[in-house]
Amino acid sequence: MLIYLLRHGDAPYSDMAGERSLSVEGKKNLESVLSQHRTELFGLALVLCSPVLRARQSMTVLAETLNYQGPLLFDDVLCPESSVSAVESRVNSMMEETVLLLGHQPLIGKLLEYLTDQTGLGWSMTTSSLACLDVTAFSRGCAELKWLTIPEPG
Repeated sequence: MLIYLLRHGDAPYSDMAGERSLSVEGKKNLESVLSQHRTELFGLALVLCSPVLRARQSMTVLAETLNYQGPLLFDDVLCPESSVSAVESRVNSMMEETVLLLGHQPLIGKLLEYLTDQTGLGWSMTTSSLACLDVTAFSRGCAELKWLTIPEPG
């Protein structure tokens, strides 16, 4: 099974706004990273996405960049305050072979560390970062990191 981990694009904090929105740079970085992996991502069976605005906007960029029209689920299990165990239960209940999880730090980083059993790797997941994992089972240490793409500095 392949699992892709995608962190939402850059969305600057503003105490004046409600939910944070993607910046122009965040959108460009997502487009760039996703375009680099268009061929690999062509076979996505499902995208599981956080319902938070910046993740939903990132999903829109993904859909437009990849012309993705497959199944999409918005799930609170990928909200920033969620837990690795909640994501593990959710993913293990699905039968998909190729899944992209679109969420936030620190959760996306914790998932990367948990699945690869590599402490400290999670902070590599800057905004718009995309990781590909070959997973034998969704549990601790059962994945091999195939690649990790971090956007080029603007």
